[in-house]
Amino acid sequence: MIEELGKLKDLYARMDMQFGQLSAACGLACGDCDENCCTERFHHYTVAEYLYLLEGLKAAETDLRENIIRRSRVVVESYAHELQAGEIFRLMCPANFDGLCALYEWRPMICRLHGLPHHFIMPDGARKTGTGCHRVKGGSTVSLDRTPFYTELALIEKNIREKTGYRERFRKTTAQMIMDMSLELDIEEV
Repeated sequence: MIEELGKLKDLYARMDMQFGQLSAACGLACGDCDENCCTERFHHYTVAEYLYLLEGLKAAETDLRENIIRRSRVVVESYAHELQAGEIFRLMCPANFDGLCALYEWRPMICRLHGLPHHFIMPDGARKTGTGCHRVKGGSTVSLDRTPFYTELALIEKNIREKTGYRERFRKTTAQMIMDMSLELDIEEV
């Protein structure tokens, strides 16, 4: 498992490098943004990213870890209220403190790639595209090809699932993952 998480770390480093190059090329700057991406409801689909984020939560100082777990509980409880209210609330990611991610080194793929215009090729050959953040300078021809990243992440995920025997569908927000992690780490209610 350590080998697979090492591969994921290397993949993330390549994502970060390409994001840095392409964001500069298309004029995307995240500072002082009026629409913080960390309030988006991203779902994560891999056990690999769960396990990598778990390493970050384990590495966090006790007070920080407890605060992240407490914030995660508030966010997850809010999901139930949203169902009753019939609307989605924009809630800050529980790992975000004063505009910065406390688990930045361990953040999932979508947190690393979100905002850039992108494209990827589906297994059936269909091409999917995304325009990126509203802050991308108009007329930009930059497009991040996510295909190799998705392909490599899928292989890492396949290997982890084979080693762990995990077969269930995985679809969780960061807050939901952290709540599961608190149980796995056997952390009492804080």
